[in-house]
Formats: sequence, C-alpha cells, structure tokens
Amino acid sequence: MNNKNLLLLHLLLMVYSVSSVFSKLAAKYPFLSTGFILCYGAVLAILFLYAIGWQQILKSLPIITAYANKAITVIWGTVWGLLFFHEQLSVKKLFGISLIVAGILLFTQEGEQADE
Repeated sequence: MNNKNLLLLHLLLMVYSVSSVFSKLAAKYPFLSTGFILCYGAVLAILFLYAIGWQQILKSLPIITAYANKAITVIWGTVWGLLFFHEQLSVKKLFGISLIVAGILLFTQEGEQADE
C-alpha cells in the first residue's frame, strides 16, 4: 500500500469532517437566512469535493482500508469541537479515540497481511 495514498485519504477525511463544522454553524442562523444558506452551501461544496476525492481514493487503495479509515472522522470531529465550539475533552472521549485508532491500525494491518 502506498503511504502517499493513505495520507491523501486522511487529508480527504479531514476535509470531509469540516462539513460538520459548517453544519453546526448553520444551526445558529434562522432557517433560510443568509448565514444558514452560506453555511449549508459550504457543506454542499465540501461534500461535492469529498465525493470526487473518495472515488479517486477507491481507485488506489483497497476498499477495506479506505472504509476502515473513515472512523478517523470521529477524531476530527472531536478536534473541531474543541477548537471551534469549546467542547470539553473527557477521559471517556480519550479512551474512545484510543479505541478508534487501535481499531483502524488492527483492521488495516490485517487487510495488508491478507494481501501478501
């Protein structure tokens, strides 16, 4: 597996996770107001870019690897919550993040061994 493709996958998933930031920001505005429409426009633009990027990633990585790594968006959601919305990080959340990372590593390593 190419590390460049894996890095691109993670960058794509990071960008994808930003759509949730704009979605939450849209909730602050009245329905169909200018702010609401701009935020949801950003969501749609991000999802459009993600869809195109996802198709390209699937050409270069095993599908099992690509889908296993999608769980990383939970971690990005936590990061965005901390940075933009001043949400709290608890021991339970840190434990959950650790489990997600361990699961991704175990799952993708298992897939790599099966490919050999």
